Amino acid sequence: MRMLRGKLEAPYDDLNIGGWSVDYASANEEKVYDVNRVFEVDFARNPLQIHKLIKSYSQLKTMLRENNYDAIHTHTPVGSVITRLAAKSLRKKGNLKVIYTCHGFHFYKGAPKLNWLIYYSIEKMMARYTDLLITINTEDYKCAKKHFSCPVKLINGVGIDTTKFNTKLSESKKSSLRKEIGLKDDDFTVVYVAEFTKNKNHKMLLESIAGPMHKNKNLKLVLLGVGKMFNAMRVLAKKLGIDNQVLFLGYRNDVHEVLQCCDLCVSTSIREGLGLGVLEAILCGCSVLISNNRGHRDIVDGNKKYLFELGDNNALEKKIIKAIKNPEEYNIKFSEKFSLRSSLTAMREIYEELLG
Repeated sequence: MRMLRGKLEAPYDDLNIGGWSVDYASANEEKVYDVNRVFEVDFARNPLQIHKLIKSYSQLKTMLRENNYDAIHTHTPVGSVITRLAAKSLRKKGNLKVIYTCHGFHFYKGAPKLNWLIYYSIEKMMARYTDLLITINTEDYKCAKKHFSCPVKLINGVGIDTTKFNTKLSESKKSSLRKEIGLKDDDFTVVYVAEFTKNKNHKMLLESIAGPMHKNKNLKLVLLGVGKMFNAMRVLAKKLGIDNQVLFLGYRNDVHEVLQCCDLCVSTSIREGLGLGVLEAILCGCSVLISNNRGHRDIVDGNKKYLFELGDNNALEKKIIKAIKNPEEYNIKFSEKFSLRSSLTAMREIYEELLG
């Protein structure tokens, strides 16, 4: 959560938000460098952690009352609810503006009815305490515009830092890195960068690629990421008889280089706000096959050639086989609208319009 207060002169212009002084509040999961002050708040991701919710509400009330902010920009679902409730009275009394960027509603087309009953109802209620709701995909934008009382804007995600991908690997460096991670020069490599969770749906990918792998020993799958289902997916790969062709690389800080060593990115995620991993793969020259969800559809403008339906393992298997034979058919050009520069420009315009 970012809190903005009073326009200042440089060096705060380096924050790319027009010279505002910025404070940052979080549960302190990671270091943040591009702000003036950092506050630790006991935010809870689980809405059933009532004691944490009460504590974070109290902490936020105190922090907001003492610092006279002009705007609050909040992101995570549970934290955003608590923040908007804590800011309610100050917003009503003064000029405080509350912005909420939703990275993907938990209610969406095809979501369980319980999600709609709970999460939709909460967001509809919280809209009355929101000065601007920002969405990052078209489906969420249309839903919010239709059903919520607050103003809504659409931006194309939080932005990909394209400068990280300016340096292309030489063929010798690429060959060396492929060898390091366990690939031969003539291997066809499928890659998926995702946390090992139920939502990322690695199970569908492993089951769909098993058949082609049994017929083609030069077909390899590179999985980057960690998570609570990591070991379960290793067990599944062994059960399917493809563990020698699946490379579980875990956490890497050179993802953009590993992606340049791969041929095809496949994402089987059930729910995506947008799909930053897919966009990075496109920047690195990978072809793409992606599950038909709201965030993925925006990346390929709804082109069904790149999409497959969740649960249809047979369809994904056929598309993987086609992509191996003709990967160029599934290439797509990276759009500048998804870049960090574009996102920062959009956010600067939003701040200037809302705050003056």
